[in-house]
Formats: sequence, structure tokens, C-alpha cells
Amino acid sequence: MFKLCRSSKYINKTWRSPLRYVSTKTPFDIDESDDKYKDFNTMYSEMFTPPDERTTTRKDHLSDVSGTSESDDLNKDLQDLFQVDHTPLSGSELQDRVKSTGRFVIRSLSHNPYYNLALEDYLFRNAPVSKEVTNKIYPNHRLLFYINNKCAVIGKNQIIWQELYLPELKRQGYEVLRRLSGGGTVIHDLGNVNYSFITSRNEFHSNFFNELVVKWLLSYDNTLPVTMNKRSDILYDDKKCSGSAFKIAQGKAYHHGTMLVKSQLSKFHGLLKPKDIPGIHWDSASVDSVRSNISNIPLPSTDEFINICSDGFQNDFRGGNTSEIPIYYCDETNSVNDEIVTTMNTLNSDKWRYFSGPKFKVEFKEKNISISCEKGVITDSSIAGLIGKDFKTTLEDKDFFSNKIYNKQF
Repeated sequence: MFKLCRSSKYINKTWRSPLRYVSTKTPFDIDESDDKYKDFNTMYSEMFTPPDERTTTRKDHLSDVSGTSESDDLNKDLQDLFQVDHTPLSGSELQDRVKSTGRFVIRSLSHNPYYNLALEDYLFRNAPVSKEVTNKIYPNHRLLFYINNKCAVIGKNQIIWQELYLPELKRQGYEVLRRLSGGGTVIHDLGNVNYSFITSRNEFHSNFFNELVVKWLLSYDNTLPVTMNKRSDILYDDKKCSGSAFKIAQGKAYHHGTMLVKSQLSKFHGLLKPKDIPGIHWDSASVDSVRSNISNIPLPSTDEFINICSDGFQNDFRGGNTSEIPIYYCDETNSVNDEIVTTMNTLNSDKWRYFSGPKFKVEFKEKNISISCEKGVITDSSIAGLIGKDFKTTLEDKDFFSNKIYNKQF
């Protein structure tokens, strides 16, 4: 005979099982004029994450009982008690939840990075907030989780050819995206959890949410050697397991973080370019990525990290409200609208991916060649006939590449 424990914390750890991800086919272009927060808006650090291939359904471990014993009956009761509806919100339901007041957790069931970054952008843009200065606690905190298929994501203000070895990414089947927000370059896969915490501008400070994440992890296992550094990165045994980026606009603040759990970190070698490559010099205002020693945090699964943070959020942000903070689910088939689709199309366009970002000049010193570009188009060059051509096509011309520019992978 099983004994039902009254402690919800115990129940959560004992009976919770992983969620099923429905695999189907990433966030801000708003006012950045406030100098006070510019540093926060460009503090993204490199996180990498490969796939945990397992996909299971978040039902109770006891969900397949078919006998008629007393213990089986109790198991069935437990299943009914803990069963959660994972039906994705419809487009209209998503709009209603996002634009209404109240706190909630939302989890994407999609691994499509274009959808997930567009969903993240949509949540941030449409979360309600009073623009009046107030000391009241923000009533509309939101926490989003998503996990992407393998992809490389560069910041809005970065040069894609300076950051990534594009031929190798293509060879290994990685999508390449440019975010709508600032910060540095990251690698995602199914072993990396992305989380986004939305709060008010008044309540924001860069350490706040990751301090909570560390607290929740230590409540789960107080032996975990997790700490934070000055950049608000979370460290496991002094190696980075989580990086952060921030956005502040329209009276709201946004903290995007990553957590490496089951990433195949060895597979990321050769995808990101080092800060300096001998013989090549970049001159631009591109945001630098931060190169760090990284590590997975040894949790049983990505689901376990999401569950730990969801429980912590529900407990810490409930306040005096006796009702439970709800968890909603989304996917790209059901939980879409015109705004999300438009953002997905922007993210997936070559115009945004290659023909945006800061202007730059690159010099190939061994060949005594220089090329200047703006919006991906060559504006000046030491090689006659290049002005007006796009940089991407020029680099993809194998004859030009091998004979004129550089004999290393570019």
C-alpha cells in the first residue's frame, strides 16, 4: 500500500515524470535609447547545447496500471491527482492570456527556434504594464521555457562572418539565426533549456532572477556547487553552465537565460570562431561574444530543471494570492497569430540574417586585401569590381575565395 505524502515538494519530486515535446518544424527591435541600460542589453554570453533525443510524455509513472488491486486503485487516484492538461493554447487563447493581467508559466512544446524566439518576442511586447512610475509589485510576471533544435544564434548587432564558421554549421545541419535583441553568439541544442523572465522596469536588476534560479537549485540539492559571477552567469563547479542577456524597454524588463543540462559539448568545437584569427583583422562596432569554459549541470534531464524552476516560481511569486499560478503550453501549430508568423518570417529571411548588423571593414593581411561593407553590401574594396556586390555571395564564390582572399576556412 502506498502512502500519500502531504508535502507538495515531496510529491513533485517523487511522481513527476518528463514532458513530451512535440517536435515540429528565435527577440526585440524596440527602443534602446536609455543609456542607463545599454550594458544590460548587450550582456549575452556563449552557451552551447546539443540534443537529448528522448521525448516522453509528462504523465505519472503509474499511468499504465490495468489491474484491480487496492494499490492499483490508489495508483489510478494518484494519476488523476497529478495529471496536467498539456493541450496547447490556441492563437486566441494565447493572445488573451498574454494581454490579460496575472502571472503564469508558459512552456513551448516546439523545438523550432524561429517559433520559440518569435513567441518570446511576442510575450515581451504584449505583457501589460503601466508606464507610470509605481512602487507596487508588478502583477504580470511571466516565465517562459523553450528548447531549440540545434542552431547558432547571433546577436542583432554582430557580424555573422566574424562569429561563425558557416560552412561547418551547414555541414552539421545547424540553423543560423540573428536575434532581434543584442548580445553575443550562442549555440543551442536539445540539451539546453532557454528561460525568459519578464518583469517591470522598476523591479529589474540583472542578478535578481538568476539568484532565484541558484536558490531553487540549492533547494533541490544543496550539495550542487552552483554560484554566480559578476556578469550574472551561473557557474557549476566554476565553469559556466548558464549565460544571460537583458532587455529593458516600454516599461518592462526581460531576462533571457540558458541552462546547459544534457548538451553534447564536444560537438560544438569548430562552430564558433575565436576572438582573433591570425592574418584577419575586423574593424567594426560589433558586440563581442564572451568565450568561457562551460559545463553541463548534472541534473537528470532538461525537464527536471524546468520543473525545479516552475515550482520555485509558483511558490515565490504567488504572494498573498491563494490561487495557483497556472502553467500553459504552446506549439507552432496551434499557438500562433499574425504577429508571431511575421516575426518568424523576419528571422528566417536572408535580408535579416545576412544583410543587417553593423557596418564593418575586414582586412586579409597576408593578401593585402581590404573590404568594407554596410548592411552586407560591399561599399569599398582594394579589389576592383567588388563595390556594390554582396559580401555573402563574394565569399561563396569558390574561385574568388581560394585565389583572392584566404586559404583557410572563412
